[in-house]
Amino acid sequence: MATMVLEKSIWRWRRGRLEEMPDEVVVEEPLEIRLQGEPFQVLMRLPGWEKELALGFLHTEGIIRSLAEVVAVHFCGTATDPLLPPNVVDVILTPAALERRGRRHLEVAYSSCGLCAKEAVSEICQKLPPVASSLTVTTGQILSLMNLLPEAQPVFQKTGGTHAVALASPDGAVFVSAEDIGRHNAMDKVVGRALMEKRDMANLVTLLSGRISFEMALKSIRAGIPILVAVSAPTSMALDLAQALNLTLVGFARRDRMNVYTHPERLTDFIP
Repeated sequence: MATMVLEKSIWRWRRGRLEEMPDEVVVEEPLEIRLQGEPFQVLMRLPGWEKELALGFLHTEGIIRSLAEVVAVHFCGTATDPLLPPNVVDVILTPAALERRGRRHLEVAYSSCGLCAKEAVSEICQKLPPVASSLTVTTGQILSLMNLLPEAQPVFQKTGGTHAVALASPDGAVFVSAEDIGRHNAMDKVVGRALMEKRDMANLVTLLSGRISFEMALKSIRAGIPILVAVSAPTSMALDLAQALNLTLVGFARRDRMNVYTHPERLTDFIP
């Protein structure tokens, strides 16, 4: 099992007193994604779910459109390929998917950044179709699902250093969650797991432990997930993208409140 937490000696100051004591900190390590053996991307991430992270990243970045475009996935931690160095996932793709890589060179994505809005909303809307889904939920279902999210954050409870993302069906029967030091990594992990489990993401809701950034909205749209719910606020670019591409954004979903920012028609008991 991957090591996610380490114990470190720290100095804690409280009410004028200084004492040395042990504390638990979250682990951050690089993961290199290779395509056909060639370096493609390095992600700084929380160890665990490496195959899911790689597949989810490729899906939400528009490289693969379904699991059918993945021929094989190798991760050195599983000892399936002793020639791979530590922290490397090698993904073998079909020719059609490989062509979407373009001329991209090896990049490093740190835990705090991802797409960074390199493409304007208008350009993305020309390339991506709107989210197609007939999924509807109630406000009560959203709040019930959000109440489950804290239980899916054991590393956060120990360290305070991770984000959490979950994919869930409205009734909670499906609840796939992951933690990571980067919210976009956590998103890619659950999308990758959903791909591996062959789930229909058009019938699921995304739940976030933090804010809704532009890149998180884009990843949800590319995965075909129609509703994105968070405990915090969305950004203006996330709102613009969601409105244009038929994504329902819900923010500040806590206890007995929420703000619905785009496409409220998916909430059957919500009257704007």
